[in-house]
Amino acid sequence: MTIAVIHTRHTAGTESDLSLSAATIHDGTALDTRVFTTPGGEDHHRLASVLDAVEYVHEYAAGAEAPMPLYVSDSRVRSELQAVAGSFAALDLVGTPRGRMPALLLTAADAMSQHVSDLAAAAAAAAGPLPELVVATDASKCSRRRGVGVACVRADGVRRQKVVADADSVLVGELLAIDLAVSSFRNHPLHVLTDSRAALACLGSGYPNRGRVAKTVDHIRYLSRGRRVRFSWVRGHAGHPLNEAAHRLAVAARRGHEAHIDPDVREAVADNIVAPLRAAV
Repeated sequence: MTIAVIHTRHTAGTESDLSLSAATIHDGTALDTRVFTTPGGEDHHRLASVLDAVEYVHEYAAGAEAPMPLYVSDSRVRSELQAVAGSFAALDLVGTPRGRMPALLLTAADAMSQHVSDLAAAAAAAAGPLPELVVATDASKCSRRRGVGVACVRADGVRRQKVVADADSVLVGELLAIDLAVSSFRNHPLHVLTDSRAALACLGSGYPNRGRVAKTVDHIRYLSRGRRVRFSWVRGHAGHPLNEAAHRLAVAARRGHEAHIDPDVREAVADNIVAPLRAAV
């Protein structure tokens, strides 16, 4: 069954406020995510971006044998849409996320974060050479089961998080966190900080990488080609602000996944973690 979600957010810090909505559709095998934006941060701006996303999903669902289940994360917008549900005959507007929908909401959130990052990078590129970004990474794994939470965070509080459900070791998690940083901030020179000496050894020469470790190292090296990317070790749990934030984000991602916490709550927790970094900018 094909399902869809629409996640929304408002951001400031570019030249003006921006309302964003991301639609993620899963047809059982592949994901399709689109981001829609409307300048402004008022409720009607957010509604406009959501309606653009709804129209896209509705066109995708047109002609299907049965209405496509759609969950919209913003409760106020969701209520307004349900009041006019007859205008979207190809959609089944659901009140709570079910099945794979929570995972799709995280994909949509990541897409919006990447869009905002790309806008900021484009603005900075127009202003001149881009400065090196310092990004801390970390991973968190439960000792009793597979799966790791991975995270990376910049000095200005811009962050990425995700859960890799099939990762089976802390080392793989640490490398996946580095991979997340290098793939997320492609438009800048990077200085990546990790508290894993083993991960740094894997990225160096002469380390006998195998299996998932070798695959992840190869991907990091591929993403780093033609760019200024350097990696450094930082002592973990020693009060380094970026390392501490990355650690807390990774733990929050893992625990939120394990406890099936609502995506909006997970995002609020992550925003709270990086609030001191944002305030210091």
